Amino acid sequence: MKVSVIVPVYNVYDYLEKCLNSLVNQTLKDLEIIIVNDGSTDNSMDIINKYAKKYSNIYAYSKENGGLSSARNYGLKYATGQYIAFVDSDDYIDKDMFNKMYEEAINTKSDMVVCEFNYVYGDKIVRSYCNLDYTLIPDKRYLIVPPMACTRLYKKELFNNIKFKEGIYYEDLELNPKLVKYTKKISFINEGLYYYVIRSGSIMKQQKFNNKLYDIFKVLESNKKLLAKDYPEEIEYMYIIHLLRSASLRFMEYDNYQDHLNKIVDIMKKDFPNWKNNFYYRKSSYKIKLICYLVYHKQYRLLGYIKRITGK
Repeated sequence: MKVSVIVPVYNVYDYLEKCLNSLVNQTLKDLEIIIVNDGSTDNSMDIINKYAKKYSNIYAYSKENGGLSSARNYGLKYATGQYIAFVDSDDYIDKDMFNKMYEEAINTKSDMVVCEFNYVYGDKIVRSYCNLDYTLIPDKRYLIVPPMACTRLYKKELFNNIKFKEGIYYEDLELNPKLVKYTKKISFINEGLYYYVIRSGSIMKQQKFNNKLYDIFKVLESNKKLLAKDYPEEIEYMYIIHLLRSASLRFMEYDNYQDHLNKIVDIMKKDFPNWKNNFYYRKSSYKIKLICYLVYHKQYRLLGYIKRITGK
């Protein structure tokens, strides 16, 4: 088997068929699809059973709800492919995604292949350009691109050393940077092959504050301890993008956001006082620079106003 695709499912009845259709119509035919029903309480299992009955390369499993990492790790136990991929069940993929990524892996003898992705806002599709041209050094490039597990094709042996950490948010950011320690070669495909659907009910779009959002601090600290010695510029950029920019915007969705943002600013001042001189940050867009500037200088009201009028 060339590729095993693991699909965790939890209450995505309205999205699941589109996801599975994109998998069963892949141009790479030597493919097994491992669906893990992670304790869904809607009718997702009905769709899973329908597809498993129709397609011989679909293998369906059910378990008690344990979260995304738990479902992915569960699926890994049954994967037989030379390479492993993950697709979230509310997203979908290009029909040539795994054919292109597998060919790239084989032709370049890569342990991992990373592609780009597209945001899907209803009927609108927006290509995400993932800074792949900021550096041509593969391991450094790998550390600065978005850490989405679903945009990667992994050599199966990588998961002999490490698994997704369960019970936390930011599981992709927790795991993927660490894999740079276990890879000899990483390749990139500059095509948006994955379609990431933005929906209100997703983990990171909840109306009520969840304390697991604090996991961002622990995850980044863990990466810093492991990688900062060899990759200081990349780790600093990781803090800029994932903490100063993204986490700040996320925290602003909730009450008492000032306390969270103040903590972020304190960390940046203490650990990365010269962050504005970061090589990758200086190449970043004006929009990223504006957000980081406003947060760092505690211009929260102005940032909130800009966030409201832009809808971001």
